[in-house]
This record gives sequence, structure tokens and C-alpha cells, in this order.
Amino acid sequence: MKKQHMSLSPVFPLARLGFGGRRAAVRPQLRLAGHTFRWLPSAGAVLVTFLALILVGDWMVPFAEAAPAVAVFQATDEPGPWFKCSKGSGCVAAGTQSLAVVSPGSRIQFILGSATQTVHTTTSLLWPLKTDGGNADNMPFDQPKAIRGQQSVTLKTPGLYVFVCKVHPFMLAAVIVDDPATTEGLDLGEQIRLVNGVTFPTRSDLGVRLLRAFFVITNADNYQDHNPATNPGLTWTVNLPHVPVLLTGGPPAVFLDALSINTTLDGPLPPATPGVGEVWVDTEYEKTAGKTKPGTATAVDVTTWKVTKKVALPQINMNNPHNMWTDRDQTVIYQTQWFSNKLAVFDRETLTMLRNIHVGPAPAHVMTRTDTDQVHVSINGGDKVVELSPLGANIDRKIPVQFKGENQAQPHAHWMSFDGHTMVTPNSNTGDSTQIDIVPGTIAAKTATGTLPIATGMMPDTSKYYVSNYVDSTITCISLVTDACKGVANPGDQTKTINLLANYNPVTGAITAPGFVGALPIQTPVSPNGKWVVTANTLTATITIIDTATDELVATLLCSAGCHGVNFGAKQGGGYYAYVSSKFSNDLIVVDPDPNSDGNAVDATIVGRVILVADGLTAKDDTPTQYQGMGGQGVLPIPLVYNGWVQNLPPVWCAKLSVAQRSPFGSSPAACTP
Repeated sequence: MKKQHMSLSPVFPLARLGFGGRRAAVRPQLRLAGHTFRWLPSAGAVLVTFLALILVGDWMVPFAEAAPAVAVFQATDEPGPWFKCSKGSGCVAAGTQSLAVVSPGSRIQFILGSATQTVHTTTSLLWPLKTDGGNADNMPFDQPKAIRGQQSVTLKTPGLYVFVCKVHPFMLAAVIVDDPATTEGLDLGEQIRLVNGVTFPTRSDLGVRLLRAFFVITNADNYQDHNPATNPGLTWTVNLPHVPVLLTGGPPAVFLDALSINTTLDGPLPPATPGVGEVWVDTEYEKTAGKTKPGTATAVDVTTWKVTKKVALPQINMNNPHNMWTDRDQTVIYQTQWFSNKLAVFDRETLTMLRNIHVGPAPAHVMTRTDTDQVHVSINGGDKVVELSPLGANIDRKIPVQFKGENQAQPHAHWMSFDGHTMVTPNSNTGDSTQIDIVPGTIAAKTATGTLPIATGMMPDTSKYYVSNYVDSTITCISLVTDACKGVANPGDQTKTINLLANYNPVTGAITAPGFVGALPIQTPVSPNGKWVVTANTLTATITIIDTATDELVATLLCSAGCHGVNFGAKQGGGYYAYVSSKFSNDLIVVDPDPNSDGNAVDATIVGRVILVADGLTAKDDTPTQYQGMGGQGVLPIPLVYNGWVQNLPPVWCAKLSVAQRSPFGSSPAACTP
């Protein structure tokens, strides 16, 4: 049988593959070999194949069997097709715009040009192995630094390839190199290797999860809608086509429609106990009428659990707002623009923009020094942290996070110490973490972590800190005081690797006791009282909790699609809430890590869910038009309640806190005064 061209119409919204549910999609029809197939809904289990799902999103694909065709991926700032297959006979035009199917020997080109306002990498995330177990030709593929311009690679070995931007690791492009000598289905390869060296069969549970994530990530119409006003049934449906793919051990081929899923989402649930103040969430993908670039900052009053403010800053065309912080008086919001080179500053109450400062390529996270109130911004597309004067009036210093001659570090979510003297950065390009002595602005140490470290969280006394390693699905504990990390592998070790997948079998999907699992971890702060590390995990859509007394996992909670951001805010009457955002959803999850106040997080629970969509009473500076409330990433509770920051609060905010919240970790620094 000869492989045929096929087309799919209309473009279909995928659905949550193992994450939740979304509104039902129109069922398209597939034309293959002159026959018409309806997409058949099936709810079903997801353990059957690894990479079968990668084909699911973009099935208007010509099965390339002629001369090698070039597929061109254009980097964009748009949610979903961040790497958009924009030119070439291999491009797929349905379900996702980030997939190509080509013949062996095809040249794949990446253009990092005018469609984006910042720098990127085009890094091979996974690729097929040859029959002898070696890497596919020209793999791995990477660059020493983030760039603007063009890159290309020739793919010869049949199978599945996925490329990622290490600066913005939800930017994905997939290429299937299909062997024309096989006739039963598209070739995904026998074995796949991740960039960290982990190898697994295409017919595996991990493969299924990665494929599902790909199709959720690269099509914004597939994101979860938890809003009953726009999704009354709270459904999230995925219908896959009757298309054959070849996996480990095949033929026979696996047909994708066997993997279709129809699920139901959780709706809004106001927590019974109010919080203190408000919580801001960067709804990074929300589009508004007055801008061409996506993103808003959304404020929730945590005493009423209502969305009260939405800031789009159309006057500057604010681009992908990613992370926030505030000043000592809690009066302004510092807002990074991750797909730009700017830091915006606006008034928290009036929403008035105060300034828009050029700080460097792809500014990711922002925090303040407790001793000076200076502002520190990590330059994710470069090698520095920029220090600005209070309120962001001027750039005071540019602090390097790598030694001269080293590859570009690309620092992402840094953390600062309670006294303003120490900063730690996760360096996504170099697989390590930098410890900085802030006063002189010098590097005190660099410590190896895992692959693509992306976020940090620090103990309130600066005794140790934690780094989430995105690709490895691990957390690295690093001692800043001798022997601070607990349960190390060898006596005297000053680091510990906490494997979030230790209880998971990547082939079968089996989870063994005690069942705590997280994959692709991102934000990972330590609670203000120093008891727990709470981590948002994108791939598994789970929230994991580590007890800092043992540095062991003690709990896992379910999250929403693209679980991403975490930060702690005060709970009324005492204790804390962990606020968790999800980038492929429009909800904010409220977690009580210690509902019975015994200091143990084994009974941690989700106590609420807030929909991040504006209503008629929401103050806003622009009108939301698309992907409303979607793209939850940076989270900022007001007032700041971390050790060192809480003690600087003005009396009006201090008075809202319990005695324990005013000085959460011992008696130093002295508590704030109400």
C-alpha cells in the first residue's frame, strides 16, 4: 500500500490529554486514500502509546515521499504556535500549526525574526535513535546562546523530533521524518531520547503524556475553560482521527482515534476562609482589543474571591507579562515582559502606567532587595540580573551570573535572601545555579543542578535553597550552610537531588506507593515559615509538596493544564495559602498546605478555585477579547509575607496579619508594627 496525501477540515480544537476537559469540538472528517473517516470520540485510557499523540494536532499533513522538503518554523509571540510552521510542503495546517511531516534528508529551518520581540534558542528536546542505539544524525542540536536570526538542521533518521526554546520552554516545534519504505503508518521511531539522555520506547506512558502536552501547548483553542458562563458543561473533549502510526514493535500500526478523551473540569469554588489582601496573576495569553501582543495582569480580591482588576497596558502593547513583584509600600507592580526587553511599572490601585524600562532580552522574574528596596530582574535571554533603583527609576548595575568565557547562563526565576545579601539563579542554558553576593555583585559559587533549571526557592534563614530542573523532573537542594540539605546520598554531600518521578514507571505508567509524582516542574517557592516547598508541575498537572525538615516528598495534589506558578499569601486568622496558576487554563487554585495547623503537610488540600475572567465590575484598562483568563504564570500575593519582606510592611498591611505572620521565622528581623 502506498502512503497517500490526506487533508483535515475544519481545524479542530484538541483537548486535555490527561489534564481535564474543555468544550466539545466540531468533529472533522479525514480524507485518506480516497475514503472519508469520521473522528470517533472515545474516552479512554492514555497508557497505550507514547508518541502516537504527536500527530493528533496537525492532520492536514501531506505524507512526504517526494524529494526532501524544507519546513520553515517562524518564532512568534502568539500563544500556541510560538514556533509556527509557516512555509514548506511538510507543514501541517490543522489542530496545531507547530508540526511538519517530511522525508529523510529534509532541511528544517527556524526563523527568529520580526514576528517576535526577543531572542530564542532552537534546541532539540527529543529525537529518535538509530537501530544501533546511537543518536539520530545531527542530534542533539543546540546553540551556545539565545539569538535572533536563523538556524537550520537536516534530519535524516526516521522518527519524531521535538524542538524547544530553552528561554521559553513551552515554545515547541515537532517534525516527523517518515520513511517512505514503510507503508502501514507514520514512523515515530522505536526509541526516543530526551536532551538529558533519558531513553524510552515510543509505545509508553511517558510518550503519551509528552504527546498530549504537545498538542495542548501548541493550540490555544485547546486550553481548559473552567468558566461555567462560557463552558456550561465544563467539558474538555478531544477527538482523534483514524490515522495509523508506527510505534515500538510495530507494525501493526496504532490508530489515534483509540486515544480520544472526553473529560469534565472542576468549576469555581470560593474558599471558606478568606485570604488577606489580593493576589495578582499574570494571565499571559489573554488578548485585548487595544493590543497586538497578548497578556494581562489580573487581580483577585482574596477576601471576596472576585476578579477586581485587569491591566493590559495597551499604550505600550505589553507583551507576554510573565512575573511580578511589589515595593515595600505595596503601591506599585513591577511587571516583566518575557517576550520583549522591558520591565513595566504601574500603580497597583489606579492601574496607571508609571514607566516602561529597557532592561535586556526576555526579562523573566523580578524581586526586590529587602535592605534597599532596589529591584532585581533576571535577563533570561542573556547572562545577567539587572539591578534598578527603587520604583525602577534607573538601572544601577548589571550583575553577571556566569564567569568570563562561559556559555550564556540564561537565568530565569531567581530568589533573594531575607537580608538582601544573597541571590540565587537557575541557569537554564548551563545546567547550574549561581549564588551571588549581592552587595559587591560577585559570584560566590556555581553549583551543578539538572537539565534546564528554571526556578528557585530559598529557606527563610538562607540556610539552603531549591532548584527545579524542568527536563529532569527533579528538585536540587543546595546547602548554603553546611549540611542544611537533609537525607543526602553520602555523608558530607551539600546537595541532594529529589526525584519527582521516583514513584513512576515511564513505560507502563504504574505509580507505586506513596504515589507522589511530578513532571516538568516549574515554580517552587518555600513557605514563609520555612516548612514546605510547593512545586507546580506542568506535564503531570500536579502540585508536589516537600517537607523541608526531611527534604522528602510528602504530598501530591491535582492541578490544571500547564500547572506553572506558585506563591504564598496570608490566610486570614493565621497560616498561609499557596496560590497556584496554570498556563493552559483560566483558573487559580488555592491550596491550604496545613489545614489543621499541625505543621505537617500530609493533609494539604485544595480549598478553592477562582476563574480569572473579568466581569462587569472589574476595573480594566482594555477590553478582553480572546483566551480570557488564560495563561496563568507569575503569581504575586499582596501583601508580601516572606521573611524579610513582611517586616517592612506599612502598618495598614501589618495590622491585617496575625502575630505569627508578622515574623514568620524566628525573632529576626523584628516583626512589623501594626
